[in-house]
Amino acid sequence: MTCDNPNHTHFDVNSIIRSVAVVAVGLPIALSFGNLTNTTASVAALALEKTAANEVIDGLRGDLVKPCLDYYVSKVDSKLEREAKNTIDDVMGGEVNHKGICDYILN
Repeated sequence: MTCDNPNHTHFDVNSIIRSVAVVAVGLPIALSFGNLTNTTASVAALALEKTAANEVIDGLRGDLVKPCLDYYVSKVDSKLEREAKNTIDDVMGGEVNHKGICDYILN
């Protein structure tokens, strides 16, 4: 059925129902995506913050890289191994598990 009057508006019920369904499904998805983006940005910002522990570890890493490399490449019971162990002990303030510290510092 056509309408000859140009001022008469004709509504298509199927189109209206389809539009409402698209909004009902799309709006929660769009809002969830926005929240996910905000959460990701917050996590990234937290990851970039330097904590006191990270600063201490970075300082130790700088002091222990060479002694740990010396420890790894030295022969067992050699002068180089003993010097590396002594340096590691001095930096850490006492005797430590040399392999464990060096594994952590170099990895």
